[in-house]
Amino acid sequence: MKNRKEPPSNNLTSPEKTILREGLPSSLEAEKGLLGAILLTNSLIPSVMEKITPEDFVSPAHERIFTAIRELHLNGVPADLVSISNRLEKTREGLAGVGGMEALSGLIEGIPLLTSVDHYMNIIKEKTVLRKLVFACLRTIDSIYSPQQEIKDPQAILTSAEKAILDVGEETLTSSLASLQSFSTQIMVDIDKLVKNKEHVTGVKTRFDWLDNMTSGLQKKDLILLAARPSVGKTAFGLSLALNAAKGGHPVAIFSLEMSREQIFFRLLSIEAHIELQKIRNGFLNKENLAKISRTIDILSKYGIYIDDNPSISVLDIGAKLRRLKTSNKIDLVVIDYLQLMSGKGLEGASRDGRFESRNQEVAAISRSLKMLAKELNLPVVALSQLSRAPEKRGDSGIPMLSDLRDSGSLEQDADLVLFLHRPGMFMKEKKGRDEDQSTEDKSKAQLIIAKQRNGPTGPVDLKFLEQFAEFTNYDPYHE
Repeated sequence: MKNRKEPPSNNLTSPEKTILREGLPSSLEAEKGLLGAILLTNSLIPSVMEKITPEDFVSPAHERIFTAIRELHLNGVPADLVSISNRLEKTREGLAGVGGMEALSGLIEGIPLLTSVDHYMNIIKEKTVLRKLVFACLRTIDSIYSPQQEIKDPQAILTSAEKAILDVGEETLTSSLASLQSFSTQIMVDIDKLVKNKEHVTGVKTRFDWLDNMTSGLQKKDLILLAARPSVGKTAFGLSLALNAAKGGHPVAIFSLEMSREQIFFRLLSIEAHIELQKIRNGFLNKENLAKISRTIDILSKYGIYIDDNPSISVLDIGAKLRRLKTSNKIDLVVIDYLQLMSGKGLEGASRDGRFESRNQEVAAISRSLKMLAKELNLPVVALSQLSRAPEKRGDSGIPMLSDLRDSGSLEQDADLVLFLHRPGMFMKEKKGRDEDQSTEDKSKAQLIIAKQRNGPTGPVDLKFLEQFAEFTNYDPYHE
């Protein structure tokens, strides 16, 4: 071994060596993902600006790009590749300071599927907190060993260290904690608007009268769970809900993991035209039916209804598609059919191959992510869900309970509104035997049970099920 002087790095302290070896806490992937997301969807920029500052980026190039995006947005200019490159060329570092046009366009090319923007921001903010903690600890270490400090007062150093760490903690709280005073003015504006409009329905109107009375409509940011046993009519009610909302001027996105878009169109056609679904399926239609169907197709095509029938879609896929859809179209409601068929790939808790330790964990992750998606996009999200077999084993009524929700208790916890669809006549037929005749009234009678509502009453809502059209309507006891 050569007798030579050790490199200067060996004179560093252990913490400094660790930092040199590991680098400061950061996630360049999250930074790149966030920039790519807001480049693709400019409408996300205001919410990102509320939580993220240029200083949160470790990469100088990413910091400059975010600064350019923010400046363009504040000046009312769309943040696209051309406008950002022009903005950067006017800076001292120029476009070369971020790696050129190739690096800039790579931000978008590197994101085939947009994950939650909140997820990106959380990672970036977490790394910012860790970096600030590193700097606070280094300043404390420096104050202990500094040769300029002749008299070292341990209590003073401890107090300074505590304050530095508490300051970091306080910064993480201010973004989510708000005093009543900070948003009281906006609350008064909202109340004045409600008083002026005097509307019973403040959310998306379902046109199921008693449901609208009890919920004031489907509210923004709510996760709504619609659950029932198989063949009770979850899909039929979900489509009736979607069609009613669209007819009321509320565009709807339907994600169907079970049925094709053609099958869904047939169902919507049957509901709107009031022509038996079976006739549409097998083609036994007369001239009058064909003329009515032609008119109805023209009507349906003008409603704001968007259908995705990818059978293996994940929450991340749905989030990406909704963000892109919102940039060019108005969306007021999301319907997913149904939750247990969804994949939790890419969500927190999944392994590298996208698997979870148990199905309960996967459903819990899906449920939580759907709730976060509803809040992020400011939309009501209706997720259809299966019930366990418990109602069939419990007494003669078969009325569902919250404990019957299948696969995970987190469904009840995450949902703002839990609706159970129940058809007593169907349940009694199964109890008595399939060969017994049922009256038309027994077949058509249905109940929508509001089992949970965070901000309103619970209880049953009577409905009528028109089996030939696979349609749910209001129950009118005076005309039955």
